[in-house]
Amino acid sequence: MSNPSLSSNKSCTSPHPERFWVDYVMEADSLAHARKLARELCLEQTVELPGQVDAVKQVEEYTVGTVESIKELSRGTYRVTAGFPNDTAGGELTQFLNVVFGNTSLKKGVSVAMVTLSHHLTDDTTMFPGPKFGIQGLRDLVGVPQAPLLCTALKPMGKSAREFADMAYALARGGMDIIKDDHGLANQVWAPFEERVRLCAQAVQRANAETNKKCLYAPCLNSPAGKILQRARYAKEVGAGAVMVLPGIVGWDVVRELAADPSFRLPILVHPAMLGGWLHTDDDGTGDIDPAGGGNGVHHHPRGLSHEFLFGVLPRLCGGDAVIFPNSSGRFQFSRAECEAVADACRRPMGRFEPVFPSPAGGMKLDRVDDMRRTFGEDLLLLIGGSLLEQGPDLEFDAKLFAHCAGRDKPYAALGDDTIGAVAPFPEKLPARDARPSIRDVERTALAVRRRVLQYTLKNNGGYLSQACSSAETLATLYLRALNLGPSIVSGVPGPFRGSPGPGIPTITGEGHNGDFNDPHLDRLIFSPVHYALVLYSLLVELGRLDIAAFRSYNKDGSTVELIGAEHSPGHAVTAGSLAQALSQAAGIAHARNLKGHTGRVVVYMSDGEFQEGQTWEAIAAAVFHRIGNLVAVVDVNGQQCDGKMPDDTKAGNLAQKISSFGAIVREVDGHNVAAIEAAVNGTSHGRDTSLPTVVLCYTDPCHGLPLLKKHPKLHYVRFKDDNEKKVWAEVLAQMTIGMEDDHHYQGTPELVIEEEKKAEVLTEEGAVPPKRRMDMMELSGPAKKKASVGMDEPEAAVTACDCRGTEMVSMPHRRQLVQWARLHPQAIVLTADLTSSCEADLLRDELPSQYMSLGMAEQNMMSFAGGLAREGYHPYIHTFAVFVTRRPFDQVAMSIAVPNLPVRLLGFLPGLTTPGGVTHQAIDDVALMRAIPNMRILEVGDATEVESVLDVAESIDGPVYVRMWRGQVPRLFPKTSPMQFGVPRLLSDGSDVALVTSGICTEEALKATTKMGVSIRHVHLSTLVPFPADTIVKAARKTKYGIIVMENHNIIGGIGSAAAEVLAGHGVGRKLMRLGIPGVYAHGASCSYLMQEYGFDASALVSAVEALVGRSVSLSSASSHFNDVTKNVLSAEEPPEDL
Repeated sequence: MSNPSLSSNKSCTSPHPERFWVDYVMEADSLAHARKLARELCLEQTVELPGQVDAVKQVEEYTVGTVESIKELSRGTYRVTAGFPNDTAGGELTQFLNVVFGNTSLKKGVSVAMVTLSHHLTDDTTMFPGPKFGIQGLRDLVGVPQAPLLCTALKPMGKSAREFADMAYALARGGMDIIKDDHGLANQVWAPFEERVRLCAQAVQRANAETNKKCLYAPCLNSPAGKILQRARYAKEVGAGAVMVLPGIVGWDVVRELAADPSFRLPILVHPAMLGGWLHTDDDGTGDIDPAGGGNGVHHHPRGLSHEFLFGVLPRLCGGDAVIFPNSSGRFQFSRAECEAVADACRRPMGRFEPVFPSPAGGMKLDRVDDMRRTFGEDLLLLIGGSLLEQGPDLEFDAKLFAHCAGRDKPYAALGDDTIGAVAPFPEKLPARDARPSIRDVERTALAVRRRVLQYTLKNNGGYLSQACSSAETLATLYLRALNLGPSIVSGVPGPFRGSPGPGIPTITGEGHNGDFNDPHLDRLIFSPVHYALVLYSLLVELGRLDIAAFRSYNKDGSTVELIGAEHSPGHAVTAGSLAQALSQAAGIAHARNLKGHTGRVVVYMSDGEFQEGQTWEAIAAAVFHRIGNLVAVVDVNGQQCDGKMPDDTKAGNLAQKISSFGAIVREVDGHNVAAIEAAVNGTSHGRDTSLPTVVLCYTDPCHGLPLLKKHPKLHYVRFKDDNEKKVWAEVLAQMTIGMEDDHHYQGTPELVIEEEKKAEVLTEEGAVPPKRRMDMMELSGPAKKKASVGMDEPEAAVTACDCRGTEMVSMPHRRQLVQWARLHPQAIVLTADLTSSCEADLLRDELPSQYMSLGMAEQNMMSFAGGLAREGYHPYIHTFAVFVTRRPFDQVAMSIAVPNLPVRLLGFLPGLTTPGGVTHQAIDDVALMRAIPNMRILEVGDATEVESVLDVAESIDGPVYVRMWRGQVPRLFPKTSPMQFGVPRLLSDGSDVALVTSGICTEEALKATTKMGVSIRHVHLSTLVPFPADTIVKAARKTKYGIIVMENHNIIGGIGSAAAEVLAGHGVGRKLMRLGIPGVYAHGASCSYLMQEYGFDASALVSAVEALVGRSVSLSSASSHFNDVTKNVLSAEEPPEDL
């Protein structure tokens, strides 16, 4: 019984009564126990008496179910197939369902996976009428031969019947195929059933006559038993084109009765209300039953009906023509795999039972349409209700937007490459916005911004003046008309710089000047070209979001109103000074908002120069692939960069064509035309056009409004050569004020005279702070200074007996542990960069797809994307090779993750020389790089126990963590009861001659020698590299006679050997230090054991180092050479070349 689909040619082991079959999943202690439980189930579902009762024996042959087969799915879980005589159902659906699962549904530990009918029952059209229309019949009714059908709902409860009719009329005119009642509409006083159905049916018929379309109206039959069939017939009489039934409330037999009635013949929509209680569940919530017996995700306590039977097969048997069920990533907790199983059960061949439309719903939005089409195909009933009504009051226009997203604005357009990356036309109109400033107000604000920037440039003989010329209209339009930003939630006078986020220093963001960025309904503006900061600050002053006194602290020592804005600067959300990182972070934030169900967009303002950076293209590609339709990039295309006009061989060229080729929607506008900018940005708001991200290219003039600038050879930062030129520009400033003297719409209209430069000052909410006081305040506000000496109070584990002889080898411990751990930590999201299997994240990808993302070979983008996710409360766990975590995206790790002190966990596999991939894959400098980054903590695993516990340690750390990981076959050196502890070294042996410090694979290598040498060794294993355990190292050095050896899988420059040298020197400990590791050179491609020997940090090299330190030969055990063959082979083992 491995095939869950309906079959009509099943054979029966009993020669007597014909039977139907039910597949159950049940818990049992053993196969024998499963047989016993299965026999009890067969009795319970039929005669409900023990089998030894005489009365049962007399009727058993033709009444009692028989156990056909038992298959073990996983330990403690079995799939049981039971056959029941047809006659036990009595020719009625209600009794049939009773036999399938009646009393047994009350028990824990058993669920129904699938039902298979006998020949006779398959042919019984009264008991199982099946769909009267199905997919093809519904298509014929609405006149849509291909492409998804469109459905929406009339809501909310409380509207009058006439209001619902008006809604139905507009939606039908807009192109809906089916308009159904919301499932909560019954016979309430404000919209009685008969009045509502009559008026809505008439409204849809009128719209059909006007548009020559064939929309169907489907009233909800949520009625008492004595009235439901009567109301169904009334609906047909007054012109309803379909009906919707709630079988979880009114019963499945209502669906059957309507479908079996030859005089009724209306399509039936099946709604899932109350059916959630019928589903199989798990008390622990740890997984999902696989009815076919594959995979590892089996519940501990199976119960209820499988998704594919309840929402796929059963509705088809009863006569439903379309089945509504909760889609994944909506308001309900169905997985993608469950939804795909339902859709398959709705459409796969089932003999005479027509395929029916699956309708994944529940909180769906227009930006999910493309994803649903790709997931479920074109034979799909797209149901979007509430979010469609949220688009605006013009429901006809909203319905047209729905049709556009579904490829229906062109006749029956299929989803193909020609619809991806198209430069879409603007919608016919925009939703009304109340109390927006006029276009003239926006233009005058832009002029005021230019005035203020010019004034600053004159006062300081330098400023970003051309940026004000090119961007003022665009930025003013975003703030005043295009975006839904709330009022500022922070003081207009930001405090002084208090230090970067870290221990004792909270995260400070300037985004609060743009509104409440935690409000799920508001848009968020991410500012990328931070050298435009002067323009942004000027605009914030004009809008009353920043005090004029704060503006005067621009570029002053200690001020957060910085020359190059950072995330603590007013109006800034992220640190983006390196350019090309804000788009990736915005994509991560936007994706996180989608996961949370937020409706607000994420809009990132960029410069065209950022398209010279590869990360920009990586971000676009990722946003397109993951359908991040709430992401909008607005680009200032002014053709300028720091060195002047962009040269022909490096300029972006035809940006629209290039970006379109990546799949994003592109709109090109005049960046000084307020109406055009607004139309371009809002043409895709909240998924109006597509689930794809949108890029708005604003072509601008860097001298707009100030044509005199054209005489300057370089426009990036404008300086005036002499006083005469300043006077000319002062006249320009005066001319800009003519006609604007009374235009004080916004706070802080700039002064019209050039004031003397004020002395440097820092502002707090209480006022200005003079320079001397500022320094005192800055010292007091930072973390307290630590004493120069370090006490001997760091925790250190007790001596652990540890030997490599007979070591247990564990196969891929991280692969299994990651899945188990992630189930308990839903905030964790695993990110990979084309190395999913190579980094042992493939099992998680398969079993927990909602906690997995692949971002392709784009590590720089991945780091900033992870930073964006972390800003929204998720904990990204990046999986890639160590070299791709550290060296390639170093700047992104620092700026996007470490500076804001975000909880991103960077798991670097194949550290040091554990890869044969050669210099490009060998992370020999990763520790040096990462320990130089403030806020970064570094862990390294040394055995399977530490691999299995490192996730808990990383999760416990507040801030970013880098982990040097071990994959494949990993030895277990430490007991399972002794997991890794943050900041706690392991003392593996206590001795007085030599101190030995090791980490990672070097610990096992060292044990091959230390257990055989006749020298007293104090061996310390480190799993926490940063913060470095200074007390432990000083203590070890002072307690030993000859000195200290550090052995590491890393360049001896910058690793833990360097850290030990720093500590010993700082504490004045006069002990000799020997560092074993990669001696400051690049290695080549070879096995790990060979390279360790080649570069002098294997067990043999350790013996030589000890001998050199103590000045004599050391005795070795007679067990021979220094190596354990098993562990040596493990270190030599490498993955196949294709892994690289």
